[in-house]
Amino acid sequence: KQWYQRRVRGAVQSEREREQAERSELLNREFTANDNTDTILALDAAISFNDKAMNSDRGLDRLLDNGAEALRQLRNQRSTLGIIKGRMSSIVSSLGLSQTVMKMVERRSTTDQYLFYMGCVITLLIMFLLLYFVI
Repeated sequence: KQWYQRRVRGAVQSEREREQAERSELLNREFTANDNTDTILALDAAISFNDKAMNSDRGLDRLLDNGAEALRQLRNQRSTLGIIKGRMSSIVSSLGLSQTVMKMVERRSTTDQYLFYMGCVITLLIMFLLLYFVI
């Protein structure tokens, strides 16, 4: 039992001596600015990444706005072209052009519409492939 008590007192005393040495070291130490620039570089990289992300976000917003405006203009043009088609039909019928010519014009319009949609699909496919393989 005495051996155990001596052992505990010795451990407590060595712990107190170690704490005292740490205290005196901290009290006598002169603190200076960090010489390590790792934190500064990491912060600069984070700020740079944030700036690039914000610029990309603004660019995407502008792109979406431009797309919405283009779609709005296409809808306006479609309604305008519908009005023009009706007027042209009345003018052509008053001039006496045949129905076969009118059907040929409408068929051509349908073919042009299919070509337009195929062009859109091909363009989207090319953009997807570029995005997938390049970026």
